[in-house]
Amino acid sequence: MKLTNLSVLTLAATFALGASTAQAVEVTGGSVGLSYSAFADDTDFNRLGLDGSVELGFSRNLGLQADAGYNDFDASGADGHTLGLHGIYHMDQATSFGAFYTREDIEGEDADILGVEAGYEMLNWEFEGYIANVDTDLGDGTLGGLKARYEMAQGFGLTGSYDHFGSDGDDLSRFAVRLDRDVSPTTNLFLEVGSAKADVGGISDSEPFVGLGGEIAFGAGRGTTFDQRGIARLIPGL
Repeated sequence: MKLTNLSVLTLAATFALGASTAQAVEVTGGSVGLSYSAFADDTDFNRLGLDGSVELGFSRNLGLQADAGYNDFDASGADGHTLGLHGIYHMDQATSFGAFYTREDIEGEDADILGVEAGYEMLNWEFEGYIANVDTDLGDGTLGGLKARYEMAQGFGLTGSYDHFGSDGDDLSRFAVRLDRDVSPTTNLFLEVGSAKADVGGISDSEPFVGLGGEIAFGAGRGTTFDQRGIARLIPGL
């Protein structure tokens, strides 16, 4: 699935125009997170990530989420920055749809990411998925992913996620299983294990990785509706 810039921007503009008619604007939630990941065989290849998001509510159904993120890769010395915006429509208390734009910069190489996303909650389950077109100086690509989290007793949660980026026959994918726990009403800590696979220039390689981190959330919804989007988030270390 490939999205045109015009269609996604039109959808985002529709959210904005609808929000402008609302009577009040309020901060409904936000979060600040810190994460670390590294390849299991060589922890010199690692990534340190810092990100923050805030969500504004214009009505019961319309919202706007803003993201900012920073990634630092140890072995290569590379770093990257992301800025993102989501136009959000809450169909009901369990279902949300969004259109998003992310501007990502990694060592001077820019990527424009335009996509759509959806989230659904059912009993102890939370589901989220997205798909996007990625426009870079080197060509176009497709970025997408799925995530499912099951809330357990004692504040624990178990999440499985899969993300994939493909461009001109080259592929990058990331599969992870995460165990998290609420250590306070606003703070969540996690541990994860997974596998990252790269298929570039006909050479394919897969490596296991480990990760840990935490997030401080605030607001009535305890955070924001959607995760941040970006290519660097798929890379455990570099």
